[in-house]
Amino acid sequence: MKTIVVDAAVRDRMLAAGKEAVIEDTTGKVIGRFVASAVGDEFADDLFPSDEELDRRTRESPRFTAEQVMARLQSLRRSE
Repeated sequence: MKTIVVDAAVRDRMLAAGKEAVIEDTTGKVIGRFVASAVGDEFADDLFPSDEELDRRTRESPRFTAEQVMARLQSLRRSE
């Protein structure tokens, strides 16, 4: 991935936009999308599930052995 270095004024405008923003040129043409990177704990709650949610998913999600996964993949391959 390429890195684009912006000056302080552009950085401040991008960060002031919040977590996400569409980036346009002066004609209004969309040239990209900005997604703020997590800084400290500022966005951590939005990016990652809580410990409680991870525990719930672990308890409620079905479990499969490697053999079961391979058998399922092989059955899908045979059905093509």
